[in-house]
Amino acid sequence: MRTAGVDLSVAEKGTAAAAIEWDGNRARVAEPSLGLADDALIELLAAAEWTAIDAPFGWPEPMVAAVHSYATSGRWPAPDKRSFRLRRTDLYVHDRVLDQTEEKLWPLSPSTDRISLTAWRLAGLREAAFERSRLRFDRAGGDQVLEAYPAAALLLWGMERRGYKGDGEVAATNRAALLTALEKQAPWLAWESAAREACIESDDCLDAVLCALIARAAALSLTEPPPAEALDLARAEGWIHLPRRDCLAELAVDQRA
Repeated sequence: MRTAGVDLSVAEKGTAAAAIEWDGNRARVAEPSLGLADDALIELLAAAEWTAIDAPFGWPEPMVAAVHSYATSGRWPAPDKRSFRLRRTDLYVHDRVLDQTEEKLWPLSPSTDRISLTAWRLAGLREAAFERSRLRFDRAGGDQVLEAYPAAALLLWGMERRGYKGDGEVAATNRAALLTALEKQAPWLAWESAAREACIESDDCLDAVLCALIARAAALSLTEPPPAEALDLARAEGWIHLPRRDCLAELAVDQRA
């Protein structure tokens, strides 16, 4: 099995992708790629069996409805600010992570933060994938392409989520420490030449590898899909697939056994 992870940015410069080959109870991380255009990402989607992308797959429905009303009728329905800013999945992530780790974690708002531009690029990528495959992948994750959130995964796996982002020696040192903690829980993880170094040099590459691990968790049904009552909403807004707590060791289970 091949899983892929994408750390999507509004610009090609900050967009990274990584692939992991799973063979029995072993996994090998290919050297991540950085600075990817949509064409390269479409090729990645086609080559992987499961792909996880760090980007919002949609916008809050109350925000969409309010903007549509304002554009077509001139009336502003004054939606609740919380529901305008955050999707159902964002609220779920906050509550679930808080319950399981006692850490407060809020996903960025896809309607009021700069990440809304990344959601815009994701929508275009989804449309480009449709042009190739004639399939617009399910925004709830039903077509083996799913939304991921590395910061939440790190907390659920018992690792530090702070301090590894950005340039400079301190951030690089923190990324190296994070990889050491990851390898301690996943001793079956192997690295192709320069793959590990790329993750130390770039937080985008590291997040792409984390997304590829989350994709493997989804393939093994070790992530949390949307509850039945929220499925239709998730298909419009997107759904962050949280890996189950402490499931990292289970990712290398030999599926041929």
